[in-house]
Amino acid sequence: MLEESLLKTNFIGRDGFRWWIGQVAPQAAQGTQINGAGWGNRFKVRILGYHPYSTVELPDEDLPWAIALLGVTDGSGAANRATSARISPGDTVLGFFLDGDNAQTPVILGIFGRTSSVPSSDFKSPFVPFTGYTGNIKNDGSKLARNESNESNSTSQKSPRSVDKATADKINANNGTGGPSANKEISASSVIGKKVTAASKKPDSAVKSIKNDIENFVKKVSEITGGITGFVGTAVGNVKQDIYREIDSMTASIKKGASRIVQDMTKNLSDKLEPVLKGGLKLLYEGVYATVLAATGSDPIAVKAGTIAQALLIGPVKKLSDAIPCIANSVINGLTDMISGVLKNVVDNVTNFVTCIADQVVGSIINHIIGGVTRLIQPFLGALDKILMGFSPLNFLRNTASAILGLADSLSCEAIAPEFNLISEEWIIGKGSSDDAGTPISEILETANEALSIGESAINIAQDIAAATDSLGVFDFANPSVSIPGFKSALGNCYAGPPQLGGCGGTKIKIFGGNGEGGSAKAIIGAIGQLANAGRGLTGSMLGVDLVNGGGGYTFPPFVEIVDECGNGYGASARAMIDYDPDSPTYQQITDIYVVTEGENYTVGEDTQDYVTDDTRGPIIVNPGEGYDQENDRIVDSSGNEYSVRTDDSGRIYNVVRIPTDEGGTGTATLKYKSVTEELTYDAVSSTGFGAILRPRLIPRPIEPQGQVKQVIDCIE
Repeated sequence: MLEESLLKTNFIGRDGFRWWIGQVAPQAAQGTQINGAGWGNRFKVRILGYHPYSTVELPDEDLPWAIALLGVTDGSGAANRATSARISPGDTVLGFFLDGDNAQTPVILGIFGRTSSVPSSDFKSPFVPFTGYTGNIKNDGSKLARNESNESNSTSQKSPRSVDKATADKINANNGTGGPSANKEISASSVIGKKVTAASKKPDSAVKSIKNDIENFVKKVSEITGGITGFVGTAVGNVKQDIYREIDSMTASIKKGASRIVQDMTKNLSDKLEPVLKGGLKLLYEGVYATVLAATGSDPIAVKAGTIAQALLIGPVKKLSDAIPCIANSVINGLTDMISGVLKNVVDNVTNFVTCIADQVVGSIINHIIGGVTRLIQPFLGALDKILMGFSPLNFLRNTASAILGLADSLSCEAIAPEFNLISEEWIIGKGSSDDAGTPISEILETANEALSIGESAINIAQDIAAATDSLGVFDFANPSVSIPGFKSALGNCYAGPPQLGGCGGTKIKIFGGNGEGGSAKAIIGAIGQLANAGRGLTGSMLGVDLVNGGGGYTFPPFVEIVDECGNGYGASARAMIDYDPDSPTYQQITDIYVVTEGENYTVGEDTQDYVTDDTRGPIIVNPGEGYDQENDRIVDSSGNEYSVRTDDSGRIYNVVRIPTDEGGTGTATLKYKSVTEELTYDAVSSTGFGAILRPRLIPRPIEPQGQVKQVIDCIE
């Protein structure tokens, strides 16, 4: 009817929607709403076609409030389900009016993504794009590059990557994107790459915890200083504050592990002293008894004399027993300054973490603890010389690893060892479980004794840090030359500078866990090229793993850790497969290791070989899939080779066989070994099958058989 078309109800949707496009006003116009003092999700918006281009005619403060309409997955806040509206000043938004043509109640329905054309400048005039950074949202460049584009192209801002900051910086340097750039790599978190130690009852858990703390500390300080040594004395401003903050934080963490060593050491010493003192008292009694009996001929008098001799030492023995807990507390209280001094030396001289540096730090702490314990216990031993029988606490603590470590809990006769125990006590954030096998405490103690011996015999030498660390001994981490290539000392070759490709060993495969042992493998690296900005070696991606030894006794697949000892590679991961068939000759052995992600920049070792596909066994079948037809289906790899499949009754692939080709046109189909230099993938050509996952099985190139001798001709001179 006519009157229905002329009379508008302005009821949402009844007379149609009134759409609009507008720009969110600058921060100053948002009032207290942007500071959290308002209500709802409201934004001042200047709407095209409704509001003038001039802030004189219509100031930003007088613009209507537009309510942001949230998506159904965002949540309203009920039941604690909510997601904040992510709208910034300067954003271009789309919406409609709740009150139709009255146009006084706008609602924001969506937001247009920004492009790289948006200038990064302050507000100039209405409807001119401007930056979305405000006083509440600042662009300090710490996490994301200075980019406000949400477009999908090669220059778009990359998502943060699951690598540590050092690796992200290395990727940017290799790709030439070290400066501010939209497509630079950014670490997703500052804790990625940090090594975490799980709680454990193992006797060396405190030592491992300290070593992991040192590794985390060196990596963190290297990020702060950029790998430049000597920063403790020369750093200024925020850098200096950051360094000292890390030293204080790590000192507290290491002190916890060192306190455990103090407690274990004093307890072990107390346990050792108990039988020594008992035996000494017995010998004392027997000696006095025999002497008095020989002189008096009276047994009662001899017994009384022996008893009195023992009684005179009960007081000194009790004082010693009571003093040991106090000695432990005194040593613990003195750890802070000592550990802080050691860490300052590490900051000044070490640019790259190596295990021997962590071992030496542990050794310096052990020396300090032993020195403190023996110094404080010595006054109580003077009165007990008669019954110590030559026992020396100093020699006991310095010569036996068992004197330092806590005692591991042993199983009783009835107890059964758990089959699925903790694989490793070390976990690398962002990477996974790590092989925690390290230097035995006996070797660390040997190094500590050697360092102390050198320090005692060489006074005032350049390496001596006695003034700073209470005569701990001479350790390499206190030597400024430790980060210079070719460094050697009396303690060994503990070079702690930038990795040298010529001697770092390349990429290694570590196999651990699974309740088995003996598994070993080599890394197969392809797509090899010169390391950018270095010129010191070759790097590439992980193409496969050469299983050298399948080991034995594995009840579940062990962990596979890929370690680039030169510190270049990142991103590769691999998994092991074992044989579960009790009737198989390879039962409980590793049968295959396949690469899940190939990563990049892995350093090629010195023992490089040429690898080809194993055509006798075919590719590794990670998942057999189902529904495949062995008569009609084929597998094609990325090099163009074709394979036939063998399936069971359910169409699951259990074998893949390469089909020979007649490459020379001779009419004879042959297999030719082709070097694998790039990632090899497999695609199944099937109309019925699905789910199969195959990975290449690579082997060193076989020695080509020599051709048959057709004729021998003897040449006579």
